[in-house]
Amino acid sequence: MKKIFLTMLIAGFICILNQISANATALFYTNATYPVTATGLSIEDLQSLKKGKSSSTNILFLVETGDAGIDRAAKNGGITKISHIDVNEKMIFIFWRKITVTVYGE
Repeated sequence: MKKIFLTMLIAGFICILNQISANATALFYTNATYPVTATGLSIEDLQSLKKGKSSSTNILFLVETGDAGIDRAAKNGGITKISHIDVNEKMIFIFWRKITVTVYGE
């Protein structure tokens, strides 16, 4: 019984440390969007910007699939000049996590 309790305690501690390193932090559920960068590209009309997305999904912190890179998102949106980048992170405790990168530009 002590071994099981100690194992669960260590696993919980590792999960908490992992959450501290993330930009959007919540222990049980996260659904947050935050800016990553802006290039200073002069844009007259924000509504005219193209938008490209890419994402990756992680299950139990054991398996991760997808490409959440800026380059992939820009290619998906046909963008050659990047204006700004947002990241959306959705997570349910340690069971499931999805990161979506959205690139805006021309």
